[in-house]
Amino acid sequence: MKNYVRSLVGLTLIVLILLTACGVKTPSNPGVVPNSLQTIEADAEDIIDIAPSGNWDKIGTDVTDIENAWKSYQPQASNDGASQEIQNAMTSALTQLEIASTAKDSADTMQASNNISAAVIELFALYHPIIPADIGRLDVLERQVILDIAANDYSAAMTNLANTKSDWEKVKPSVLEHNGQEVAAEFEASLTKQESALDSKDEAALTSEAKNALEIVDALEELY
Repeated sequence: MKNYVRSLVGLTLIVLILLTACGVKTPSNPGVVPNSLQTIEADAEDIIDIAPSGNWDKIGTDVTDIENAWKSYQPQASNDGASQEIQNAMTSALTQLEIASTAKDSADTMQASNNISAAVIELFALYHPIIPADIGRLDVLERQVILDIAANDYSAAMTNLANTKSDWEKVKPSVLEHNGQEVAAEFEASLTKQESALDSKDEAALTSEAKNALEIVDALEELY
């Protein structure tokens, strides 16, 4: 199951590239992210945070909440511009989360949850939220780097760190426009440190710096 769950990462990234290249409909209520999607995002992150501790009762509750929120959102998904590809990616990731959490497999549960986060941030993007979706993508990608290293997959970590740098270049102008010069410098310094740790295959240093980058992403969000 591990290889199958991890293969969804590559699939999700391909979907994201396709979505970036294609136009989408304007949602019925632009600027307002539906509560159902906010629930999915919050619970997916919560699962990633608590899975290492093995709190499976709480994880089970979060999984149920995500399932219900997705069922609630699906009827409006296509009307608001969600492609079938991203809907399929969400459904597939949710299925894997159900399987992994039932098996009490922490690594696969965290991976499936991050796959859900990758899909839900693309749905957020449809509504042009105040915090740019690219900042949400940074969150997903930095978490993925941590998961890649935990799985001893340096090739995937290299790809996802490169994707992080590319996404950062897209959102950097907006960050600077919001008086984020200091935070931007911190994030770029973190990227440099992550590249160095990756080149030397220093697992501990890379994991630590990716976690620091996640804290910086929180600071980026506070600019908006």
